[in-house]
Amino acid sequence: MSQHVSDSPAPTGLSRLSRISPSRRSLLLGAAAAAPIVALGAGSASALGGYRDAGGLHITHEWIHEDIRSVDFRFDTGGQVQTFPPSLRVTVPAGYDENPDRHYPVVLLLHGGGGMYQDWTNHGNVIEQTEKHEAIVVMPDGGGGSFYSNANFPRAGLVANWETFIMEMVLPFVHANFRTAPDRMAIAGLSMGGFGALALGQRYWGHFRSVSSYSGPADCGATPHGLLVGTLIMVSPLGDVPRYGLRANGPGAIWGLEPYPEIARGYNPMENIETYRDKRVFLRTGNGPLLDLLGFDGMDDLVGEYRSRLAEFGMDVQENVVMHTQESFSNALSDAGIEHDFRVDDGETHEWGLWNRSFAEDLPGMMKVLNS
Repeated sequence: MSQHVSDSPAPTGLSRLSRISPSRRSLLLGAAAAAPIVALGAGSASALGGYRDAGGLHITHEWIHEDIRSVDFRFDTGGQVQTFPPSLRVTVPAGYDENPDRHYPVVLLLHGGGGMYQDWTNHGNVIEQTEKHEAIVVMPDGGGGSFYSNANFPRAGLVANWETFIMEMVLPFVHANFRTAPDRMAIAGLSMGGFGALALGQRYWGHFRSVSSYSGPADCGATPHGLLVGTLIMVSPLGDVPRYGLRANGPGAIWGLEPYPEIARGYNPMENIETYRDKRVFLRTGNGPLLDLLGFDGMDDLVGEYRSRLAEFGMDVQENVVMHTQESFSNALSDAGIEHDFRVDDGETHEWGLWNRSFAEDLPGMMKVLNS
């Protein structure tokens, strides 16, 4: 799912019945970084900051941003991600240093297609929005077009195991270095990250109490609109091309060159309805143009011509594919008697205004579940 990419530089197949329960490692309460947050430069600063390698991740750079309550890390993943060295931002609550004995719930917040780990800070007002909510917010790189799955068919030397990086490396790293409450976690995301939240939220069903998707597709093959999403996933590794050029994988790297191969069923929310039972599920989407989903921002002449041609055939360009997949998913949840919060915001398109409002609306209910 395409979205606006930050201008600021970065500190530059299971079977459909298989589920992943929390590993012992990922549930360990981490040692806290008790020292007050201070400004550090790039380089080998982990000893000064009190942070240590964990979860198979080696810290190569560390930046501490006192003004936004955040720490950025860049990692060597030991070969799990070879397309580019991934980064992570961790934002702590306002009172983190003043409460050294307290452990906090975790919100895993995923960016969208073509995005990066700083997006929720730069465009999503996450610092302001979380100021009154006491949670540790974890915002990792997820690749420009991974859909938060490992690349099962990468090019030689371009391993891109984004699911492994986030679930088996980033989360254990955070638990080992911050005062987390690993049994109180939520996952949320926008666009591609919204799909990632729904997919990882059910694949790792024991990890998360709350699962939220803002403009994220909820089907990748079980319905006609889902097949369009599946086709988009097939070509989505090209989302890394604008930033990383020849270091990007090509079409089919994630699940192969079929729109809906067997491996996709283990990720598809529509195929795994029961795994959402007894979780808090929050879904928001607009019904804006399909063109917004496909990322044609700034191409007004082309978009205008395309809309004109569609109108000649009586096609409603307001039919947003995400909306249809979320509606189908919501209906399936309702048919199964699974409680959830779903709404279509009329006229809203695939943009940060909707995502910011959705996150703000979502947070109180999310925190209520995490603190219960």
